[in-house]
Amino acid sequence: MLDKFREGYVEMIMAMRTLYQKCKLVHGDLSEYNILYFEGHLYIIDVSQSVDLDHPHALDFLREDCVHVSDFFKKHGVAVMTIRELFDFIVDPSITDESMDSYLEEVQQKILARGDVISQEDEIADSVFVQSFIPKTLYHVKNVEEDIDRITSGKDTGDLYYQTITGLKQALSMTQTSLAENELPQEQGNLKQEPSVKHSNSHDSETNTGTDEDDDEDEENSSDSEGSGPENETRSHADKRAARKENKKKVKEEKREACKTKVPKAVKKKKKKLAKAKKYR
Repeated sequence: MLDKFREGYVEMIMAMRTLYQKCKLVHGDLSEYNILYFEGHLYIIDVSQSVDLDHPHALDFLREDCVHVSDFFKKHGVAVMTIRELFDFIVDPSITDESMDSYLEEVQQKILARGDVISQEDEIADSVFVQSFIPKTLYHVKNVEEDIDRITSGKDTGDLYYQTITGLKQALSMTQTSLAENELPQEQGNLKQEPSVKHSNSHDSETNTGTDEDDDEDEENSSDSEGSGPENETRSHADKRAARKENKKKVKEEKREACKTKVPKAVKKKKKKLAKAKKYR
């Protein structure tokens, strides 16, 4: 008989999740009075009174359904989840049909390790959870950044009831795993580069010994060029001065030639007066 109740409990919580995730509904009045047992399966009735997920009290109704279902099966000797564990299982968007069995197996291991009787601490935590406000989206959270820091730093996040329903828990876990995967190739790449650096250093030492003679020759050539530097500068200054003098001479000669062919000013004035007189005639 107990095995049938255990099978019925698993079937019931999966039906509650299907109603929430696929039908987008919360029953709101789910208890043993709205459950039918027929040919080894459970059937939920009075679904017409269900509310959609946009209802302002949808999460409150869902927590009440979790309490009623847990109380019924607990009364018949079934080791059940805590209220919060059942709530998170129903609203968690990261659980897929393929991962459903593995998720329930992990929960079953927790229940077995915890024992048939729920501790007083878990009962207090459930009572606080049932009466607490749960934001549906991150827009209803005041300090999202602080809560994210708490989650990533590994601090206690037991009072962050919205992290599962909003998908924040899954998103942060995915980012942390991706960062860890990116760090591993970088570390491996650094380890691979170290021996190559050592090899290159040894190779450089060999090449340095082989090029000492060439360096000595380069130093001699550079010293010779440095010694002749000031002489080259004095020569360049002298050449510039000579070029300037020649340019001045050319300019003076051109001016002299222009003066020879230049018309005197007096002659220009006479020509202008004669031209004006002809116009007035």
